[in-house]
Amino acid sequence: MKQTTLLLLLLMTTLILSGQTNKHDLFCQKWIQFGYKSHSDSNVRIITDDCSKKKCEFFKDGKYTEDMFCLKGFGIWAFNKDSTKFGFKYTEYMGQKIEEKLPISFNSLILKLTVDTLIIGNEGYYGNNKIYGHDDLYFVRVKK
Repeated sequence: MKQTTLLLLLLMTTLILSGQTNKHDLFCQKWIQFGYKSHSDSNVRIITDDCSKKKCEFFKDGKYTEDMFCLKGFGIWAFNKDSTKFGFKYTEYMGQKIEEKLPISFNSLILKLTVDTLIIGNEGYYGNNKIYGHDDLYFVRVKK
């Protein structure tokens, strides 16, 4: 009986793990921002104005689109080596091509990533003393 229970638990664990999605697949979705938290705040502020909500999509081929304040941007994105951060750069913004020769800078922390939630921490150094912190952006996945 003990062996049967152990075998069933092992089988269930295998089935659950095989159904999980990798970070790249989870990330490559269409997202809409619903809130933000400044590095100096303790509470999340909810965004109510639709035009102020960042709408972005990360594609598996490394392309990126964004719409915020009713302004459209296109670019490329990538993970850092251990996929804990990502970076992007614009290739076009408001219809203007951007010729950027610098490499992608990985300064966006992935604080939370699930099938329906993305929380990004944009890193920075703040104030005269250059104290490290991050401003957090809260997103939900746009269902297709």
